[in-house]
Amino acid sequence: MDNDEFRAIRKRLGLTQAQLATVLGYPHVMQVSEIERETNPKPVPRHVAMLMRAYDEGYRPKDWPG
Repeated sequence: MDNDEFRAIRKRLGLTQAQLATVLGYPHVMQVSEIERETNPKPVPRHVAMLMRAYDEGYRPKDWPG
């Protein structure tokens, strides 16, 4: 998964970076913003890409925001 796909899925899900950070178990929103940034983004970890695709296909954990 590339960084643009990651960002697009987050937006389709209607989540802020802070909400997604919480869902993914990241302690800081900066970890999501570092993946989404335009210049020199961090790679999307494989396990995160798998979760993002599952969320995009409709999977929701019990602690899903909203």
